Parts: sequence; C-alpha cells; structure tokens
Amino acid sequence: MLIIRGTKKLRDRVKGPEVVGDAESTTLLGDWFATALFWRPQVALFVNQRTFVPVFMELAPAATLLERAPVAIEAVLCLHGVDGAVVASEHDEMRDVRIAPTNDRSVVGVMNEFAFHGELHWNDGLRDLEVLSMRLAGMPLGPLRGRTGIPDLELAALLGDEGRSAEVIPFPSRRAQASPVALPKSERRTFQLKVTLFGTKPPIWRRVLVDGASALDQLHQVIQAAFGWWDYHLHEFEIDGCRYGVPDPDNDWGEPPLDERGERLVDLAEEGSSFVYTYDFGDDWRHQVVVEKVVPASTDLTVPVCIDGRRACPPEDCGGIGGYTDLLAILSDPRHPEHDERIEWLGRPFDPELFDRDEFMSNLRLATFDDRA
Repeated sequence: MLIIRGTKKLRDRVKGPEVVGDAESTTLLGDWFATALFWRPQVALFVNQRTFVPVFMELAPAATLLERAPVAIEAVLCLHGVDGAVVASEHDEMRDVRIAPTNDRSVVGVMNEFAFHGELHWNDGLRDLEVLSMRLAGMPLGPLRGRTGIPDLELAALLGDEGRSAEVIPFPSRRAQASPVALPKSERRTFQLKVTLFGTKPPIWRRVLVDGASALDQLHQVIQAAFGWWDYHLHEFEIDGCRYGVPDPDNDWGEPPLDERGERLVDLAEEGSSFVYTYDFGDDWRHQVVVEKVVPASTDLTVPVCIDGRRACPPEDCGGIGGYTDLLAILSDPRHPEHDERIEWLGRPFDPELFDRDEFMSNLRLATFDDRA
C-alpha cells in the first residue's frame, strides 16, 4: 500500500480511498507527500518522506491523479538509476494507493522549497516535468545536513549498492572540510549577540552567548535553535561585504559564497560590529546580528545559551514578513474563509507573543551542532 499525504488544497481536488487507522505505507520508500501547484498548466508535486526526492507531474485530470502517481514515481526512480527489481517491487506495493492529511512539517517545508524553485525554472521555460524533478533532486536541503546533503544521494544511501544500477558521486561532507583552529583557553572569548528579525513590529529578537571560536556553521545552528527555525532551507551570512555559506558544487546561480565551515566568529566580528544572517531565500528571513559584548570566557558559564528574547518565531514557509502579517490577521478572525485551512496547515496552536527561552537547548540538541571549541 502507498500512502499519499496531501495538503488540503490537493485533497480538495483529489478523491480516493482514505487511510484507515494507523496504516503505514508498505513500500520501501515509505509515504509520499503531495500538493497542487497552480501554474499554467497546473502541476502536482510529490516528495518522498524518507529521501526528499521530488516528482513533478501534471495535475489534470485530478480525478485520476492517485492512479497516475505510481507511474510518475516509477519513471523518476528509473531516471535515478534505481535497479529494475526495486522499481518492480515498488510497483507491486503501490497498487493500493490511499490518501491522508500531511503529518510532518519538515517534509511540507521541503515541498514548499521545491515549489518555489520549481516555479522559477518553470517560468524560465523548463517545461519537462521529469527533467525538473531530476534537477531539483540535486538541491542541498537543510534536513539532510550531516547525512548525504541532497535527495538523489539520500536515495542512493537508502537503497545501497544493490539497489543502484548507476554510479553515485558522493556529496562533500561537512566533516571533510577543514575545521577552524580552536583557541587556547586563556584566549577564549564569549560573544553576546542580539539577533533581530528585520521588518517585525514589535521586533522579534533573541540574545545569545556563544564561544568566539565557533565557526559560522555553528553560529547558524545557534540562531536556528534560538528562534525555532527548522533548518530545511538554505542560509547565508554577509559580513563586511563578504558572503559566507555552504558552497554547492553544482551551483549555477552566480558567485558561490565563501565556505562558512572554516571561518571563526572571533576572526570576523568584534564588539560593536554587526552583520546580516539570511535564512530561506524564498521567504527571505533576514536577521541583523549585533555584537553587544565580547568578554573573557568563564568556566562558570556554559555556552552557547539563549538568555533573552521577545515574541515567537514566525512559522516556516508562511511567505516572509508580508505573508506572516497576513497569517496573523487570518488567525485572529475565525470568520475568515482561510482560517480553518491555516489552522490545519500550522498543525499546532500558535501564539505570536510567546517566547520560551528553555526551548533553546532542546532545539539545539536536534541540530547538527558539534562543539569543536
């Protein structure tokens, strides 16, 4: 059995047998998430929960989408070089297709990221949906940091050698990069940073303490944990006119950033300086980072730590500052036609004024943060 976990806008257009109880997909790749994209013509996007491999296909006729989805999935698996026996096995398990609501915001976030970049390619004239599926399968994703980095290699890792008929070129690992040299204890410095989300009124901000010897990729994880972002979009620092991030060897979108993994905070900033951290180039969440203090490190204080802040972090993929403003207006009006849909999309209660400092450490434990100091 194959379970398709569709967004509400997809489920409103697609009819089919629903999941009963706690049933799970019996396919090797597990559940697929799906949404409707109102391009011209309209397109359906499927994303595999285990590997984040995307599959684009025509939405119309919507009445037969669940019947056609396995064929589109099989075609993309073949393009990825998956062994014919594995594809045949998936084919057999996908004879029974059932639909259910989404249940994993991380996958929904990745799906939104694919939708954004897919539309850019679509508007640039790339109208072959299989080619589009393959191109976006090579895009680095936040949830795959510390693993393979990108969906097509995650698919290869899941299947193993016996499930592949094509050679796979490994994606460079974070740990393969040169780490910044740690400072002697006598030279350690603690940086107090105030990080404010541009354009928010009243402002959304966090105050954190970090080791000055932290590399920028570690600072990225600290900011993610402090705000409650989920790290499934790309990010970048801009410091003194230089851009730092995770270089993509397949990047064709302009000059790549400098590698953040070998750059220490103490070498790039000082007390009173400021720089910009951008997360999710679609929603364009820009943060101003101000170095409020630099003091000698203390053995009495464990860092990193979040010591203060105001207001809740906006939900991922809500459309940037403008989308967030609209979302708050919709949530505050139970009579708004989109109110129930947005509540379902959030999947949890949301209080825009809530800030819980204690969530920082639990968020950080979920991140791929390595203490190299």
